Amino acid sequence: MPIIDTSPLAMSSSDGLMLAGDRCGPSFAAATVVYVHGLLCDGSWWQPLTEQVHDRLDGQIAQIVWDQRGHGRSGRPHRSVETTLDHLADDLDTVLTQATGSVVLVTHSAGSMVAAAYAQRYPARAAALSGLVLFNATGEFPEFPALPRHFMTAATRIKGLRHGKLDHVAAAAASVAERRFRRTARRLGSKAPLATGARPGDPRVLTDLMHAYRHFYLNPAIAAGLRPVPSFVVTGDRDRVVSATQSTRFAEKIWADQQVVPGAGHSLPRSEPGIAAEVIVAALDVAYRADVDQLLLDQDGELATDTDGTP
Repeated sequence: MPIIDTSPLAMSSSDGLMLAGDRCGPSFAAATVVYVHGLLCDGSWWQPLTEQVHDRLDGQIAQIVWDQRGHGRSGRPHRSVETTLDHLADDLDTVLTQATGSVVLVTHSAGSMVAAAYAQRYPARAAALSGLVLFNATGEFPEFPALPRHFMTAATRIKGLRHGKLDHVAAAAASVAERRFRRTARRLGSKAPLATGARPGDPRVLTDLMHAYRHFYLNPAIAAGLRPVPSFVVTGDRDRVVSATQSTRFAEKIWADQQVVPGAGHSLPRSEPGIAAEVIVAALDVAYRADVDQLLLDQDGELATDTDGTP
């Protein structure tokens, strides 16, 4: 059932770019789920899952979906600007200012690397998250077992043309590749090897981020910083973009609970929204219990202070 209680968000990034999103549920909620999509997608990709979570919790929590820069309705940087994971981490930090109460961060695919980049750039803020749910997650560039090797070499060649006299050729080539993936996604739906959003992305941003993801690595320091956060990694045994082995490595590094869903592919949150919603509800339950425990500890501390001060 579509969520009626939805309001648009327009946020300004640290470098002045407009970030578009939507809040589902109350403006001031006891808990907020913030979603981070992967490359080629946008915030609309989460709709089946956000509807499931909304229905299961009777709309009592808030959910925020947003389009990363160069994706969906969000602004596109100038062609001369190199889009990096630091940009995405800063953008996520901006989006998180819209959240209230306990915050559970939910990612899909390359979105897990955005979460890791956020933890690297803002370690204290990342450690303060109430929960982390990572679907089809990877701490390094996806292995893409479903794609021919020439696709990867082509991405490298396209990146080599960026910021030079043939920048327009690089943009055109990236657009052609994206259209091909988009057609496949429309034809195969949730069974497509790669997920895509409702709107085409900026080809220069996509090229830059493909390069950034290829050179990212979840190092021990970042992983250690995420371990205090209750985390859940969920993947499918038929994922042909991020193998279950890659997701397992990520889960082991951050000490997360892991679930492998039989028969599920790379678009698990869309193909299995019921299972995905169960994990998010579990993460919210952990956050709620932690809040109650903290409240009781605070009350005990106040009682002890009052007792000590009694003549």
